[in-house]
Amino acid sequence: MIPQKVKDHIEEYISQEVYVQIAIIKGKEKVSTETAIDKYFNTNHFRDFSEGKPYFHFIDGLRDKCLGKLKNSPMRDKATEDETIKLLQKKLNDLTDDELEDTYWEIETGEFFSGEQIKELEKNCSELIKDLNLSNKDKKEVQKTIMSFCENYEKLCQKKYPEAPLPLEILKSVN
Repeated sequence: MIPQKVKDHIEEYISQEVYVQIAIIKGKEKVSTETAIDKYFNTNHFRDFSEGKPYFHFIDGLRDKCLGKLKNSPMRDKATEDETIKLLQKKLNDLTDDELEDTYWEIETGEFFSGEQIKELEKNCSELIKDLNLSNKDKKEVQKTIMSFCENYEKLCQKKYPEAPLPLEILKSVN
C-alpha cells in the first residue's frame, strides 16, 4: 500500500499543476472556471497530464533512487549527524542485497517504496489516464475530475495559506 504521506504529496503536486493552468486561462481570457477547463482540454499541459506524465515523472524519479545503486557507497559507514542520512544508512545496512534492489527512496517525503508499491502507482496512473480520456469518457465526467483536483487544491490552500486569494473560487461556489 502506498504511504498516505506520498499519496498526499502526489495529489498536492498534480492538483497545484492543474489549478495553476486553469487559473492562468481564466485570468488571461476573463472566462468562467468551466470555460477555462474546456479551454484547458486543448492545451499541451492537459495532453501531457491525460497521458499520465506527472505520474510517470514521479515513478521514474523513484526508480532512479533505487537503494541497490548505493550498496557499495562509501557513505554507508560514514559518521554523520544528519538524521536523513542516518535513516538511509540504516536501510542500507539492514537490508539484504536483494531487498536493496527492490527498495526505492522518495526524497520529498522520506518514504521508502517497494517494487509492488511502484506497480500500485502505475495502476493509479492508468486509472487517471482512463478518467481523463476525452475520447472514451463523457466530457462532463472529465470536467468533474479536473474540478475535483482544483477543489482539492483550494482545500489544501485554505489549510496552509488561509489568507491567500484563490482565483478559481471553487469552494465559494460549492458552499
